Amino acid sequence: MSRILVAALAALQVIAFVNCNSAPIYSVSAPGTIRSESDYHVVVSLHKSENPATFKIGLIGPKLTESKTVEVKPFSTEIVKFDLPELTEGDYNVTAEGVTGIEFKNTTKLNFESKHNSVHIQTDKATYKPGDLVRYRVFFLDEQTRPAKLKNPVDIFINDAAQNRIKQLKNVQLINSVYTGEYQLSEFPALGNWEIAVYENEKSVKTKNFEIAKYVLPKFDVKVETPANIAIEDGNVRATIRSKYTYGKPVKGKATISIKPSHPLWGSKEQLRSAEKVVDIDGKAFVEFNLKDDLKLTKKDNQYYYPPLEILAVVEEELTGLKQNSTASVNLHVHKYTVEGHDNPYTFYPGKPLKIQVVVKKFDNTPVIDDKNKVTLYAEIPRYSFYRTTGKDESTTTSNKPLDLKFEAPINKQGIATFEINLPSTQNVSFYSLKAKYLDIEGYIGSISKFEEKTGEYFTLEIDSKKPKLDKDLSVTLTSDKPLEYFVYHIIARGDIIKSELVQVPENRRSHTFKITPTFAMVPSASVFVSSIRDGNMIFEETSINFEHEFENKIEIETAEEAKPGEEVNIKVKTSPNSYVGLLGVDQSVLLLKKGNDLSKSEIFNDLQNYRTSTPWLGGWGRYPGQQSGLVTMTNANFPYNEQKIHYEALKGDEDGGDGVMYVVEDEVDSSDAREDHESTAHVRTLFAENFLWDLLLCTDSEISIKKKVPDTITSWVITGFSLNGEKGLGLTDEATKLRVFQPFFATINLPYSVKRGEVISIPVLVFNYLDSKLEAQVTLDNSDKEFDFVEASNDIEENVIEGRSKSVVVPAQSGKSVTFLIRPNKVGHITLKVQATTPVAGDAVHQMLRVEPEGVTEYVNKAVLLNLKDKPKQHENLKVEIPKGAVPDSEYLEISIVGDILGPTIKNLDKLVRKPYGCGEQNMVNFVPNILVLRYLTATSQLTKPIEEKAKRFLEIGYERELSYKHDDGSYSAFGKNDKSGSTWLTAYVARSFHQAKEFTFIDPKIIEQALDFLVKTQKDSGEFEEVGKIIDHTVSGDDNGIALTSFVIMAFLENKESVAKYHDSLTKGLNFLAENIDKSEKIYSLAIASYALALAKHEKADKAFAKVESLAIKDGDKKSWSVPKNETKKEKDYSYWAPPTYDVEITSYALLAGAEKEYNSAEDMLPIIKWLIAQRNSQGGFSSTQDTVVGLQALTKFAEKTGSGAAEMKIEFSDDQGSTGTIEVNKENSLLLQTHILPKSTRVIDTTAEGKGTCLLQLSYRFNLATKEEEPSFVVKPTIKNNKNGLLTVGICSHYSGEESNMAVMEVSLPSGYTAEKDSFDKINAVEYVMKIETQKDDTVVIIYFDTLKKAETCLEIDAVKNHAVAKQKESSVLLYDYYDNTKFAKEFYEFKSSLCDICTGDECTGDCKK
Repeated sequence: MSRILVAALAALQVIAFVNCNSAPIYSVSAPGTIRSESDYHVVVSLHKSENPATFKIGLIGPKLTESKTVEVKPFSTEIVKFDLPELTEGDYNVTAEGVTGIEFKNTTKLNFESKHNSVHIQTDKATYKPGDLVRYRVFFLDEQTRPAKLKNPVDIFINDAAQNRIKQLKNVQLINSVYTGEYQLSEFPALGNWEIAVYENEKSVKTKNFEIAKYVLPKFDVKVETPANIAIEDGNVRATIRSKYTYGKPVKGKATISIKPSHPLWGSKEQLRSAEKVVDIDGKAFVEFNLKDDLKLTKKDNQYYYPPLEILAVVEEELTGLKQNSTASVNLHVHKYTVEGHDNPYTFYPGKPLKIQVVVKKFDNTPVIDDKNKVTLYAEIPRYSFYRTTGKDESTTTSNKPLDLKFEAPINKQGIATFEINLPSTQNVSFYSLKAKYLDIEGYIGSISKFEEKTGEYFTLEIDSKKPKLDKDLSVTLTSDKPLEYFVYHIIARGDIIKSELVQVPENRRSHTFKITPTFAMVPSASVFVSSIRDGNMIFEETSINFEHEFENKIEIETAEEAKPGEEVNIKVKTSPNSYVGLLGVDQSVLLLKKGNDLSKSEIFNDLQNYRTSTPWLGGWGRYPGQQSGLVTMTNANFPYNEQKIHYEALKGDEDGGDGVMYVVEDEVDSSDAREDHESTAHVRTLFAENFLWDLLLCTDSEISIKKKVPDTITSWVITGFSLNGEKGLGLTDEATKLRVFQPFFATINLPYSVKRGEVISIPVLVFNYLDSKLEAQVTLDNSDKEFDFVEASNDIEENVIEGRSKSVVVPAQSGKSVTFLIRPNKVGHITLKVQATTPVAGDAVHQMLRVEPEGVTEYVNKAVLLNLKDKPKQHENLKVEIPKGAVPDSEYLEISIVGDILGPTIKNLDKLVRKPYGCGEQNMVNFVPNILVLRYLTATSQLTKPIEEKAKRFLEIGYERELSYKHDDGSYSAFGKNDKSGSTWLTAYVARSFHQAKEFTFIDPKIIEQALDFLVKTQKDSGEFEEVGKIIDHTVSGDDNGIALTSFVIMAFLENKESVAKYHDSLTKGLNFLAENIDKSEKIYSLAIASYALALAKHEKADKAFAKVESLAIKDGDKKSWSVPKNETKKEKDYSYWAPPTYDVEITSYALLAGAEKEYNSAEDMLPIIKWLIAQRNSQGGFSSTQDTVVGLQALTKFAEKTGSGAAEMKIEFSDDQGSTGTIEVNKENSLLLQTHILPKSTRVIDTTAEGKGTCLLQLSYRFNLATKEEEPSFVVKPTIKNNKNGLLTVGICSHYSGEESNMAVMEVSLPSGYTAEKDSFDKINAVEYVMKIETQKDDTVVIIYFDTLKKAETCLEIDAVKNHAVAKQKESSVLLYDYYDNTKFAKEFYEFKSSLCDICTGDECTGDCKK
């Protein structure tokens, strides 16, 4: 309640009610939240008056001043409607004033909410493979789910897993408020979670993720059916395992069912055991575990809680060995029944009748029927004596304390015990705790508080339905303690008052029932607020109603239950006329893999809840009329809110008061094609799409039909749809329609996602016969395209190329059989496997693609060039692709990209600048500091947009919070936080400096920075040198050279915190003197560069001399300039630049540029040669090789960009390669941050580019290739061996050590042999190995990555367990990479051979010679 309301109410109480009882009484109710571009209804009621009155109702706020007058008759209600324009954030108030017939002025504040539209995104799948087409729809809906009327431009961006902006659509045009688009993935996209981001008026309004992964669709699903709750006395846990193919037929095989507790039994020495059983399954299997015998679980008297049991069922298909799993959870209970409260009130009126209901039910929610035993209800006074005293001297004897109450009631057939009780009017009791007991089972029912109201008057509201539905009248009963004269009710939903009525009640009635007809505007929830004026007091009550999640617009989809592969089917849609309809049909296997792509009914209705109104906080206490419903109320009647403040304020007298296809179909198309039973001529099945419906239809009538040809996959298709209508809004299908594509005889091929060229793989062909008799089938694998070689165990490869191989198999009725073909792919890319299965009565033919990848390890090269047309109209660049002679043939992938800002890749990759992993305190900062640099740069160049600002600040907040987890109690920081013995001097300085830089853009607690600086002071020696007191993770900075580098680094932290310079003046002076005295003695370029920058920042007198020494060591190469750590002359240089340059060269060159920018470099031209060199070293994501070089390198690039104003390019770049391919890319202000990419032919070796225009752009040539050779002079020694190879299990042992004394943090990447994946359950033994800090996997668990804190001369050994999941033989060598995280010149690459023969995977007649058994 606003202050003016309080004052007015108090004054009116004193004057009107005491002296003028006949004065008119009014009430004004309005939504407590005001929202842009929406309807806003205010209800004005005139209660006690002899004459009509005129009211003036107004809304006031930023750029909003609107008022309306309304005449209200006595005992009536009028609704005033406001059509709100677009509003800006600020303070808003609703005002009310009596114009005639009544005198008053009142105002109250409102909440402001900008949300006025809902945005939803639908994709055709949740997971995509490389090369797939991503299709999506974006919906804009108003608060009634109707097509929204948009006034602002809409932009859509697609960001890849590395947060590159891959596609941008500006100011898109919507059809019926829906945009439909698509994006074609390349064959080598960034794997991981991609994002569709929608912006309205440059503000992010919705994002949706989809995944890019290498996957194989599951062919069958598994379900575990088990009771969710059991009592220990039941003794057994029973489960039914069901498994079916996606086309509905049962799966045969083995089911392994395990059961274990979800967590240890707390506080008990005796723990529950796990158990496992293996059973046969033919579509269904049963299993039973005995709690006592299998899990060693017995009920104990003092044990009231047992952990839930987790059941895991793994079904292995008999024909292929493929596995699928499912889980279920079972809650354990001490008792068989539950005792719960059932729709009970929260308050009681002393001396008034009260109904309490207790339900006794079983775990399956069925009621307990018992006509012998009763339920006992206890109303207990809490033992902590939370009741009032009178303040008088009272005895505290037990006899004076109120007594607990006890009641009994029988159980009816619904399992409910109903207690009609009367709680006494005991002065000292404010509430009771309710418990119920049935037999020996107790249940807490809740607490019930004494209802206190000054007037002693009350209303109650009761709704007659538990699950109200649309268009079915709902009865609401109002009950009063005294006879009713009249009442006013409001219905509030989705932030507005949608109905209001004054109801006259027949004389001498204490209750009245009125009806509400639910409308869609009330879904999913609405509030009912009822009030009346009695003797000058407002009596009110309110309640909420939760509705079934129903749409007003309905849509139904009908089609055939079953069709043959490739058959045309008729799809009929029924919905409201003039609706915009969208269909989606997805293979059920896709949904088994991952869901979440489709429109969700629950998500849409949850979003509608965001339109709710809320009452502003008014600073008082007590019951405020309409607070539960989100209303504000202005009245001159009295109500029990903030009573003490009313009198106090009255005395003071305070008055502060696309791209989809649209079909227009008007007539239904009939289809009645008949299907033949069996055909001996095989239809070749080649179309194995993962979806087949993505259609938009304009339905002018109530029905519409289209014809579609189904794909060739034997599966079930799940069809859903939406309907969008201008009047009735959105409608979604209640249940998906299933279309089974099936034929009784068919063949299928189970393939892995990919294989390597030259390896032998067993191709399993499954032949299914669902006819009534067995069939002998001839199965042929065609090789007319000569893309692979057939292999048999006797000679490894056929001497002559065979164009096909056939095998016979007898397939029983209602069953399946498998045959295998051993092949060796001989080309990289996609090869076609053509399989035909024929019988005298039925046949099938299948063509499926198998991805073949090159052998070896992928190496990455990125060549970047700055296109600078500031002083010239044209620039020509010639780029060469340097593929080493030993590269694996056909493994190349090349692309050229252009971005209009040198920081463009950085801006789009703020969270993924480094390809290496980052999981410690220092590496976390690579996701923190670049955000500061980008914000500074874009602000300086006037390019900062709201989306980028929001994204960068969000990363700053996350990085700040995450970095604090590495903080020690003394204010220092270390790589692994309190797991390290002490904080690190270097990392603490780094954090203190970065946190201060971030203060400009996000909240950083100043005390946090001060604590860090205080710690640093304690690490300073008398000489002024700062000493590293923690663990050294990067020896170049923290290690040697008399502490010059580390002291320089710490001094930069103090200089950054300018406001603290005075406090730390002595320490800073000592440090600078140390540098000045020792820099002449140093010959190490790293120390010289960083010391030169520190002295330049401090404006020290020795800064010029220090920089001159650095400048004298510069390396000039054509138009580029850099600095470098002296190389080992004996180390052989590579013929390509994957690992070069060293990370320290980037740091040194960057520090040199920063020092020069403070002293000698007066123009961008002075820095340009250094910038050209730095740009040439970046990776394609906008970072560098590691973390420190990325941070310092970006700082240097930002310094240059700020001076040059990069980002204003208008340029056309034409390019051509030596294979005759040409292209043109244009860059302008609108797309300057868009990374535009063009894929080049594999054989390209030279690219010529010509740029014309103005400004600067970044040109990048990125390519990759595979190598299958190890390093000649490794910095680490790696010894991989195969330790175990039995029964499909493999153990890879790896011993390694550093060739020097001690490395920085090291990373090992272990590729497993083809056909094997890592057994993650065995990672605990790897974690136990010394120096191991972290383990993760990549590429579907085929690569294991292990992070070491350090490696030393002493050997470190570990073992990796793997399991076989595909039949592969003659595997190519697998690789082990080991490298220093901070020094990319130190690495090793080793290969190990997994020896396997064809005998390991051959079957039947393929196992000739020695393989025969």
